[in-house]
Amino acid sequence: MNKQLLIIGRPRSSKTVFLTQFYSRLQKKKSKLILYKTVDDLSPISGAREALANGDEPGPTNTQKSEYFYLPIQTNEGVQIDLRCPEYAGEQVNNIVETREVDKTWTDAIRTSDNWIFFIRLNGINHSFDISVMEISKENPIIKGESTDNNSLSDQSSLIELLQLLLHHKGYNYHLRNAKIKLTIVLTCWDELNTNDKPKDILQSRLPLLLNFIVTNWDNKCLKFIGLSALEFPLNTVENKEKYQIEGPESFGYIIKEDGEKTNDITELILEAL
Repeated sequence: MNKQLLIIGRPRSSKTVFLTQFYSRLQKKKSKLILYKTVDDLSPISGAREALANGDEPGPTNTQKSEYFYLPIQTNEGVQIDLRCPEYAGEQVNNIVETREVDKTWTDAIRTSDNWIFFIRLNGINHSFDISVMEISKENPIIKGESTDNNSLSDQSSLIELLQLLLHHKGYNYHLRNAKIKLTIVLTCWDELNTNDKPKDILQSRLPLLLNFIVTNWDNKCLKFIGLSALEFPLNTVENKEKYQIEGPESFGYIIKEDGEKTNDITELILEAL
């Protein structure tokens, strides 16, 4: 059995770091998964691998690059999984929302995958003019027709539109709840949130409209909510940098499962998404 998983993430959503750490664990055999064949091209993560080995956080992906990266992985039960990322620069995802256009590479990836992994970095969310998180009062009124930066489309609305575009190109029937596409919402950079709450509860408090859209359009059996810290801690101190240099990047990172359980094997995220 072969499954194709599609990772979807906007800029700075930790997609590159996760894939780099994921591959490092496979390479060092620190995973429940294995590679079922050699990875043809590691150039999309080569810069991130070098940065992490030196104890540095990877920089943003070059927006001019148009690379295709995938990992051919296999479970202990013999299930083969093609983990796909059709355009490595996260800005490509922003362009899909802004232009309402999906190129052939993305269209093919959407149509051939029934497991989607959606990366969201909550601390990077812009709530511009987002009624769901605004307190309306005399001091903070909503002025009809007001022309300010605060009236720009919120990131929450953009994420909803992105999902709508993906579903449209998948040929989704809005009269039915989606029971064919498995959607795993991954709240990335979990260490930034400083919380003991479960991932779904955090999403409810921070992006309630997005969560409402998801649970309205997906069958509950096809949904999962996971927390991810691909780095485990920021690499902004000498001590933390040395940890990466001495122990290796593959020794760090963790996920928070739906029930709040923490595991240090970030590759289990893929097993959760199956």
